[in-house]
Amino acid sequence: MKIRTRPIIIDNIILLCVLVALFTVSLVRYDNNIGSVLTSDPKGYYMYLPAVFIYGGIHHIPANESYVGLITNKSGETYPKFTCGTAYCYLPFFLIAHAYAKIFHLNASGFSPPYCYAIVAAGVCWAVFGLFLLKTLLLRYFSRRTTWLTILCITLGTNFYCYATLFVGMSHIYSFALFAAALLLTDSYYKFPSTGKAILLSLLLGWIILIRPTSTAIIIFLFLYRVVSFTDLKDRLKFFREQLSHLLIGVPFFIGIMFPQLVYWKEMSGQWIKYSYQNERFIYWANPKIASVLFDAQNGWLLYSPVLLFLFWGLIMKRKDPRISSLGTAILLVVITYVFASWASWSFGGAFGHRCYIDYYAIFAFPLAITMENILNAKSYYLKIPLLLVIALFCYYSVGMATAYFTHGTWDGPGWRWNYGRWLEVIRNTF
Repeated sequence: MKIRTRPIIIDNIILLCVLVALFTVSLVRYDNNIGSVLTSDPKGYYMYLPAVFIYGGIHHIPANESYVGLITNKSGETYPKFTCGTAYCYLPFFLIAHAYAKIFHLNASGFSPPYCYAIVAAGVCWAVFGLFLLKTLLLRYFSRRTTWLTILCITLGTNFYCYATLFVGMSHIYSFALFAAALLLTDSYYKFPSTGKAILLSLLLGWIILIRPTSTAIIIFLFLYRVVSFTDLKDRLKFFREQLSHLLIGVPFFIGIMFPQLVYWKEMSGQWIKYSYQNERFIYWANPKIASVLFDAQNGWLLYSPVLLFLFWGLIMKRKDPRISSLGTAILLVVITYVFASWASWSFGGAFGHRCYIDYYAIFAFPLAITMENILNAKSYYLKIPLLLVIALFCYYSVGMATAYFTHGTWDGPGWRWNYGRWLEVIRNTF
């Protein structure tokens, strides 16, 4: 028994250390400016909670005219363009902060320091919870050392680190955790299907899509999970025909978790489904900015998370390995990249790296883990050691650039382009 429980205890200690480290870094970064955690997009996600629990209901959004994410209806009332999915993630932390403010007679407006610290705690806890779920799933198919090296790459080698410390209020960390939960549950459901799992998976999918509607693409991957051949595809179709009752039972739960948002839209706009982003559109469908999304100085995904280049090796060279679900992963990667590259603001504004990919890191962990497994199992130290050093260098670079981002401020706008050389300037000043 000791032999079996010891690795689990060690894993949990490591995750606890990660939790403490991320929370400490977050507090340092928000020092003397804790209120900034509830600005920009997070403020829009958050507004639902003080409106419902403090200000008397959904018609009393506590916002001001300076916030650009507001919509005005025919009655002159304002409401946020963002959906309430991320607010669900904030909710337990908000309630604890509200109780604390009430008990100790502090400012209980919903925007005072206790509430801001609660959002910091929410982001860090959800980030570590997502890593815990991902670790649990990876250990089903990979060794412990491969699993932890993969998690290290994601945590320190990508923009995950920045959004788990500096931008803890943004939706991506929460989506990442829910994606990991959906993957873990899907893996179990295909092995041992049950009504309970179908219901829970339906709730998770509804929640994921409520946070970011474009995350509907995850359904493609979940359907093709561990499908690597035409025979696998036929078996999967047969599986769903046999489990049709589960699909039908799950539909009300899928819609149910979205229902509060639908009611809110109906109440505020007169429409059950509202396109709340108004003039923001996908204007580049015919000319997607794919190269810019991947490599541009302004938030290019792989430029700021270069360790993820290793996932392509696993995806291409080990495409027949069912552990990486190469077909589903490749289709998903193409679809989401095309969608991101078609959006009017393809860089997604002030961000570090292309932030929208963070949601999908639980999926990309599998081809990345395949590569890490091959590196760790390499017989030649002349191959293994240099590659491990490259991984360490990529992690150092990504954390260093995230720190530079915190120091220099938002990297956005026409001045942040290759021809202005600001990226190279930051590199020189940082390293």
